Amino acid sequence: MIDRFQFSSKLQLNGVCLLAFLITGCSVLGPVPPPWKAAVAGDGPGDPELLRSSAVVVENLPKSRRGNPPVYSVFGQAYRVMDSANNFREWGVASWYGKKFHGRETSSGEIYDMHALTAAHKHLPLPTFVRVTRVDNGRSIVVKVNDRGPFVDDRIIDLSYAAAAQLDMLGMGKADVFIEALSSHDVNEPIQQAAVQTVTDDWIEATSTDLFIQVGAFLEVPNAQRMLEKVRDVMNVPVAIAHDPNRALHRVHIGPLSDEQLVVDTINSLGLAGIDSYTMVSANP
Repeated sequence: MIDRFQFSSKLQLNGVCLLAFLITGCSVLGPVPPPWKAAVAGDGPGDPELLRSSAVVVENLPKSRRGNPPVYSVFGQAYRVMDSANNFREWGVASWYGKKFHGRETSSGEIYDMHALTAAHKHLPLPTFVRVTRVDNGRSIVVKVNDRGPFVDDRIIDLSYAAAAQLDMLGMGKADVFIEALSSHDVNEPIQQAAVQTVTDDWIEATSTDLFIQVGAFLEVPNAQRMLEKVRDVMNVPVAIAHDPNRALHRVHIGPLSDEQLVVDTINSLGLAGIDSYTMVSANP
């Protein structure tokens, strides 16, 4: 009787453990990966022999009929499309995408060719021509932005396989870059000249009188306030929320930054706060 009782008790205990495993199975297996990881799973490089070496011709083209809604949503996050790319500059992390998307339609309706110099951006009007400069080695290329992405918090632009190859970032997968728009959507306007070819100390000094670092643009004030409080504790310069009524955004700006060393110190402080994505802006709207 004792043996049968012990055996029965073990069966009951095992049953309880099995039930607990079934209930908490997701926790045991770990957190569910973000949706963007599944979207890019299986992506990879193309054929190096098919890379195009010809330069992109910058044009002021009309906005594409597709890919330019005022607001769109991906993975539950809302994004706003800019009305104009005039004087647009941004500093942050670039990534790249390749063969998984090759031959598919982009957001603008064009077919994605990973061997051409193109890119994806969350906010720029499609199409926009931009210069992309890798910060650490000074390499610079011009690409046509004709797609949407990348939908990852710390990245500002998704380059084609060809563009990433020219910037020598295929192995790393991502790199710090500076981007600036070269075109508008008025065919009668002259092509915008790049303000800088590379990100240099001269550029920082030239714009130091009205230079700010933007660490976020939010639809809701409480979200902007949380970011402000996060960075204010590690900053020795002013941090403020600038309201952009044209796009209904609340931008968190650090500055003004009056000299090169202050820019460097501020960027280092952002790293201490765990923030590696930011935008350099030359005015505080």
